Amino acid sequence: MKSAVFNLSAQRFALMWAKEHLPTEEYTEIKKSYDFLIKRTVAFVVICCIPVIIAFMFLAFNAPFSKSMENAAIPEGATEYVMAKVDYDGNFYWTHDSKKYEYALKDYGLSSENYEFGDKVKVYINDAQDIIKVTADGNYSNIRNIEVGVGVIGSILIPVLLILCVYMPIAYRTFGKRWIEFYKDF
Repeated sequence: MKSAVFNLSAQRFALMWAKEHLPTEEYTEIKKSYDFLIKRTVAFVVICCIPVIIAFMFLAFNAPFSKSMENAAIPEGATEYVMAKVDYDGNFYWTHDSKKYEYALKDYGLSSENYEFGDKVKVYINDAQDIIKVTADGNYSNIRNIEVGVGVIGSILIPVLLILCVYMPIAYRTFGKRWIEFYKDF
């Protein structure tokens, strides 16, 4: 019967049955409780759950913590970084404005034995695409993955916990109590 709590067609049937078989005053109390429960559930979701979802999705999509760490790691003179791929010949390359930029790993203090084809290196560049510094791909992507994971999981889990642990106990003991009692007996 617990799964039927969210079955709207069964709820409508229960309300029809109550209207036809119960005294008018009792039906009015049940209907009022049901209406309050629906309206306040929608209001709770809009006022409490949607802002939580938006906040956690902001965390997932913008990743402010990992971005601030990346910005702090940018060396002086660099305006951005690109993720360059390593090729078979011990070089790394990237493209910008339909132009390929290719350089040897050893020229920037990296050993080609430590890299396989397709691995990535982080290349800090200026606006003219001049190399400022080349480093191995750091842990920033791992931090970003954690940040995105927390954002996505939080946007799902926190609203569910709010509904189950905060809203439902309050609703089932106050304004929705009459409906819940009737529906369990029905």
